[in-house]
Amino acid sequence: MAGLAPVKKLRIGSDAPDFEADSTQGRIRFYDYIENNWAIILCYPDDFTPVATTELIMLSCLQEQFAERNVKLLAMSTQNRLTARGTRYVSHEKWIQDVNDISPTPMKFPIIQDSEGLISRQYNVLDDSDVENIASSGVNVMTGPAFKSRTLFIIGPLKNGKHSIKLILNYPAAVGYSPEVLRVVDALQTADSARIRTPANWVGGSDVIVPKSVSDEEARENFPNFKPVKPYLRFVEMPPKKDENVESFYFLKGALVSISATLKNGKPVVSVGDTEHAIEPIA
Repeated sequence: MAGLAPVKKLRIGSDAPDFEADSTQGRIRFYDYIENNWAIILCYPDDFTPVATTELIMLSCLQEQFAERNVKLLAMSTQNRLTARGTRYVSHEKWIQDVNDISPTPMKFPIIQDSEGLISRQYNVLDDSDVENIASSGVNVMTGPAFKSRTLFIIGPLKNGKHSIKLILNYPAAVGYSPEVLRVVDALQTADSARIRTPANWVGGSDVIVPKSVSDEEARENFPNFKPVKPYLRFVEMPPKKDENVESFYFLKGALVSISATLKNGKPVVSVGDTEHAIEPIA
């Protein structure tokens, strides 16, 4: 694949490249598929890898909560594992079947086929040498450093005809994603809609930060109850949201377990059996 056109390096705020590809749910054109929603793309070097499988299980359990936030999920794999006969790739549908064998919630989002690595190149997940190796027979592309990581993109809603990249996470093959992804979506959407910033470990309903670009005069007008801690650090209470369920998933002795919490009037309450425990803030 020599002579590939140069690809612009992607950063937070870059336009998300549009693409068209086959998937487990038919032919997909990315922008048409997500319309004016948010999206998460999970880029994988191969199917049937253990850590990635647990991530798809976790996201399947959370997919309804993502849907409530107008977020569409898509996985994408360069899929370089041949069948035992070495004649064709094992289907992505078989990987989804494996996920559904374990997950209490069926996986409803598609896996995109990127067997030539061209979409992964557009998204800077693979470089030109990786793409050329995919196209070369007899080359073990799975040993390259790019193939030992997984990249997650959070894509923002359509503005001025383009979707933009809101967040990029690059994880090594040895470490799996967590439900932190859902918290980050909440933080991004809140910051996007309310002209604020979210502090460390922010969850819905807790205090947010007035940006430095907003003067004290403007802050008093738009955030009358803001509390200055430092001249550059000003907190303000977010309006309380309706009760919202938040769930964390863990694998324990081979089984998937969860701990659920409910945000009640902006304060997290953890349920253990039939007993609720309010989480007290640090003074």
